[in-house]
Amino acid sequence: MTQSSKKLTIKDIFSPGGIISDHLQGYEYREEQLRMANAVARAFTDSEHLIVEAGTGVGKSFAYLIPAISLAYRTEQTVVVSTNTISLQEQIITKDIPFLEKVLPREFKAVLAKGRRNYLSRRRLNSLLTYERGLFDTMEEVEQVKDIVQWVETTEDGSQADLPIQPKMNIWDKVKSDRDNCLGRKCPTYDVCFYFNARNEMQEANLLIVNHHLLFSDLAIKEYDHSAGILPHYDYLIIDEAHHLEATATKHSSLEISNSQIKWLLDSLHNPRNDSGIASRFDSTELTDEVEEARESTNEFFKGIVEHCSDENGYTTTNRINEDNLSKVFEKGNILEIPLSNIESTLKKLNEDATSDDEEQELSSYTNQCKQLRADLDLMIRQVEPDYIYWVETSTRGRTPRVLINATPVNVSQMLQKNLFEAKESVIMTSATLSTNQNFDYFKKRIGITECKELLVHSPFNFQEQVKIHIPQKMPDPNSAAFIPAAIEEIKHYLELTHGKAFVLFTSYKMMDKVFEEVAPALEEIGITVFKQGADLSRTDMLHAFREDTDSVIFGTSSFWEGVDVRGEALSNVVITKLPFEVPTHPVMEARVTQIKEQGGNEFLDFSLPEAILRLKQGFGRLIRTKTDQGIVVILDPRIRTRRYGKLFINSLPPCDIVT
Repeated sequence: MTQSSKKLTIKDIFSPGGIISDHLQGYEYREEQLRMANAVARAFTDSEHLIVEAGTGVGKSFAYLIPAISLAYRTEQTVVVSTNTISLQEQIITKDIPFLEKVLPREFKAVLAKGRRNYLSRRRLNSLLTYERGLFDTMEEVEQVKDIVQWVETTEDGSQADLPIQPKMNIWDKVKSDRDNCLGRKCPTYDVCFYFNARNEMQEANLLIVNHHLLFSDLAIKEYDHSAGILPHYDYLIIDEAHHLEATATKHSSLEISNSQIKWLLDSLHNPRNDSGIASRFDSTELTDEVEEARESTNEFFKGIVEHCSDENGYTTTNRINEDNLSKVFEKGNILEIPLSNIESTLKKLNEDATSDDEEQELSSYTNQCKQLRADLDLMIRQVEPDYIYWVETSTRGRTPRVLINATPVNVSQMLQKNLFEAKESVIMTSATLSTNQNFDYFKKRIGITECKELLVHSPFNFQEQVKIHIPQKMPDPNSAAFIPAAIEEIKHYLELTHGKAFVLFTSYKMMDKVFEEVAPALEEIGITVFKQGADLSRTDMLHAFREDTDSVIFGTSSFWEGVDVRGEALSNVVITKLPFEVPTHPVMEARVTQIKEQGGNEFLDFSLPEAILRLKQGFGRLIRTKTDQGIVVILDPRIRTRRYGKLFINSLPPCDIVT
């Protein structure tokens, strides 16, 4: 440690001449960062919840980590920090935490917590090698199993992220640590178990860095059993990238069953292609026959859904299942009930003759999976949860159709209120995009919080000097046939103006494809490389190529509006083709809009407009990532100046010069 353990104030740490500025080259004092840090510290001390919108450049991770470390040290309690993206998690654990460990005058322990299924189970790997190797007989699969066997001898971490290869999902599924397939202390590999070693480390941590999915998995388990869960007990929580809070809570409260999921379960019980699986391992012809019967019923079940719900051109479609079409979609009811029950009974019989704990656990795991699948199918078909929306997603492109049936809560505000805001002493929620119309009313309503402190700290960047917003004057209405041809001409103009160095952001793949076809050849003629989302390159590879080639353009949809950090000259231009209103055609969105109307609200003002404002802020935020970045944001949608609500969009952005 570099300093004595004298009592430091937040101001001592952040101010000019303080600990951070003395040790971090290029650090600049930001009043906004100090205000946020003080607000977080007060919320912890007073056991209050806090919402903070912190613009780009505030340095919000230090502003919440330092009060969190202080609280953990003072009270000997664990503080949990949750992020949505891996990149922010990596920044915290590999950059921010090591720096603070070096300069703060008090020791603390921070641990990156991963979900159980990220860890390899030595026992399950041994079981795969002994009994189930025949499941994987292609050259690629054989090589991947070999790689895992070699890796397990050298890895200290034992998590999938430490594995040099990216194994196929079905291989990792067979060797990962699994709650339903764990012998606990009875396991012969318990003392060297990667998961339990990681769990013991978590118990000793002052700070736990997690992602939103792990956070909600833990909450879901603890809702039914307080003594269970993945994370140790905690009362203080920081949620960064909190604009994803509602979506993640919705996903974890939802139920999803796919045809591929059931196929994988049945293949694990018996795979006729190479006569492998549980039936072969225990030499059970009875189980083999029952699995084949279940396979035929599965094919018939999903075939009926495809016939009623798929698009004739093979595009992905979503369809709500309600009273009007319930009997058509599930024409023959739950025809998997009897085959799955039969498999369950046979697995129980085999369990009675098991000769080891390992065999008992394996058979019990598959019994529980069949039992849970029957219960989930029953819930879907009978629609027993009244506050859920039931829907189907189908895609018939490719060799076999992809079908998912879903049950999703229409509203998660009550669940969040009960499991987070009433259960925790203090929850800090922060992001660069939480406010609409300079307040948090919309965000608070969606997540179900009533009592909390609020703070809005603007970015310290000089947007007036760094950005100009261009709004072309003669653009036609975006719903007219003339809009796309006009947009094509403007996009060409602005991309030539900056010679690439741009993101062009779309609200639909359909429009993106049309514009790309017209614009890409013209740009490539003048030496501008054009990348399109969904083409040959992955998102990560596309961003790498974009950064390397400064005269290039990315055409992107939803995932490029946020969570993408390109600094410097490589990104000097962001073109927003349309105001990002989400058309509520998805069954879940439709149900939420219906609920707003039933409660006397206005669909546009209470849902569509605030959602679009948040999305625009995210798209705008791609451009300026440092105090030296400069560029233009082009908004082609004329509604931003012709409609009354256009001012709300402009007012949500930092003050900039507008060129029309």
